[in-house]
Amino acid sequence: MLKEQDTIFALSSNPGRSALSVVRVTGDLALYTIKKLTKDKIKEFKHRVSHPTSIYNINNNLIDKSVITYYGAPNSYTGEDLVEISTHGNPIIVDNLFNTLKRLGLRLANPGEFTSRAYHNKKIDLVQAESTLSVINAKSKAGVQTSLRGVIGKLSSRLEKTKQQLIKTLAELEYELDVSEKDNNENVAKMTIKNINTAISEMERLIETHNKSSVLNNGARVAIVGAPNVGKSTLLNALVDSEKAIVTNIPGTTRDTIESLTYFSNYPVLLIDTAGIRETKDKIESLGIEKTKEEILSADIIYNIQSRKKTNQKTNTKKTIKIYSKSDLMTKKEILLLRSKKPDCVIISAKNKTGLDELKLKTERFLKLKTESTESVFLSSKRQQTALIKSVKHLKRALTKESLNEVEIIAHNIRLALNEFDWVLGKTTTNDILENVFSNFCVGK
Repeated sequence: MLKEQDTIFALSSNPGRSALSVVRVTGDLALYTIKKLTKDKIKEFKHRVSHPTSIYNINNNLIDKSVITYYGAPNSYTGEDLVEISTHGNPIIVDNLFNTLKRLGLRLANPGEFTSRAYHNKKIDLVQAESTLSVINAKSKAGVQTSLRGVIGKLSSRLEKTKQQLIKTLAELEYELDVSEKDNNENVAKMTIKNINTAISEMERLIETHNKSSVLNNGARVAIVGAPNVGKSTLLNALVDSEKAIVTNIPGTTRDTIESLTYFSNYPVLLIDTAGIRETKDKIESLGIEKTKEEILSADIIYNIQSRKKTNQKTNTKKTIKIYSKSDLMTKKEILLLRSKKPDCVIISAKNKTGLDELKLKTERFLKLKTESTESVFLSSKRQQTALIKSVKHLKRALTKESLNEVEIIAHNIRLALNEFDWVLGKTTTNDILENVFSNFCVGK
């Protein structure tokens, strides 16, 4: 990030023509800037009070009739003086305003810089920042709701509660080591084991939530796999009702993955058409097949399309829906026989769009099971999950037989576990990690 003392601006509404455009300004020059824009016609800007007013460029030419709202430090989103300028949603007006702000000494914000300033000014922690990004990007109603709980600090509170319990446990251990004159090791050990197990249980529940939130926020990855010419691309096109993938009778047409986002009920689903798996000497097709194998491993659900004549690629049955395609080429007798032998399969004709409702319903059942949770808060990033996994490993080391014989080793492992909590909450975080988090935001956030 550039110097925090710079006053910055950005468009926080969607670019292009619209009824309104909102430009945000934050920094020490925010109040000075709106006084210049309004030619000092408004004597006092009060916190959270909106003012309908004309704004002008430095040559006193009218830019637009706008509404200006001032948020005084430290009670703003960024913790600095912050201004929101609502103009008519014409890109020419926004461009004129941008040019004026630049000439007044302001600079265009970097991606995520408003939220970065909120973090550095201790208005939010890193968990809340990442939850804000999840709210913006969530692709389902449930994803928005779980992310909002993170924004208002529910997840941070859960993490902080567990952290404080570990700090208390560590304090008891260190007191026993350095101060206590009584031989109380046995009681302290029992208390320590209980507290560590409670912390591990809490963290493991939260760790599990990330896989669920990933589906709700990013969409379930559904890999469509099978032999060449079995109907994978036709199925993708039928499910999204668009000619996304090229369909021919030539084997090996699909050589790279093709992705398309759609919705089954309220669940976001990222359908992935893959290269047909077969033996080939074609280098490009071989690369596509390797990608298919990677997608099989990373997918949330696998559509394994089978030929009615022979079974092809074997996959993880726990996340696989077996599909028999091209039912339009089957006789009624063949379909009845297939249903009796393979009662769990779905028989479809992507060409005629039959059996697709059954496939969608079965997929929805998979996703319901995958995203069901008794937890009220979800981890919003892989970074959080990774840090908690590391923290759990340290705590489990503290419970090994070797560690339990040495109070110093238990204390050391608890300290390491606590360090991971600081990484999660952003209290001990490198600039590289912060850059990575905030660069994923849009410019106006």
